[in-house]
Amino acid sequence: MATEETREKIVETALQMFNSRGCRGVTMDDIAQALHMSKRTLYETFANKEELLTECLMLVQERTNERHRKAHSQVDEPLLVAMYMLRTNAMFIHKYSRIIEETERYYPEIHDRFFKLHTGGLRTLMEHGMEYVRSHNYLRADADVAVAIDFFCNLIQQQRISEVPDREEYARRINEICFTYLRGLMTTETLMRYDKHVDRFAEVIQKLDADNE
Repeated sequence: MATEETREKIVETALQMFNSRGCRGVTMDDIAQALHMSKRTLYETFANKEELLTECLMLVQERTNERHRKAHSQVDEPLLVAMYMLRTNAMFIHKYSRIIEETERYYPEIHDRFFKLHTGGLRTLMEHGMEYVRSHNYLRADADVAVAIDFFCNLIQQQRISEVPDREEYARRINEICFTYLRGLMTTETLMRYDKHVDRFAEVIQKLDADNE
């Protein structure tokens, strides 16, 4: 049986190959060759490409979740954490757009299972984030958090089915729309506080991005 280190190396290599060359464009033989590994060792670790592809998607999800956890632990600023969660999910869809699209096209069962998990995980993270912001009295008393969460989740998920020439620009616009919506839920005092410290907030987000590279 392969060690945990070998397993992680296989998943990391396969993820990079799937995302750069496409799921259909990469075989298990290709992955074994890239790793200088025998096919026997690879198949002892993952029974087939579908199993390995599923593991790759789960790694992507875990990396996104880890960014959220770091933001919560490192930043004592509810508004900034909420902003960063929106940004991270938008960029997640952009960065892994090819593997996501090809999984949907060629491996629908894996896609549906993964995105059911991803959507559920995304919603849970959004709920925690919005509750975090609300607990610090950053939202208006009449703010409908449930509607806001539906809006954010649906808009972010829309990226994976949108045909656009520049996905990075599209991801940036999605993030802007989400934050504009979030601003509409904030109290006047919160907006004034954010606008006063916008440069510092931008610096913190850049640092979080750099720490997660």
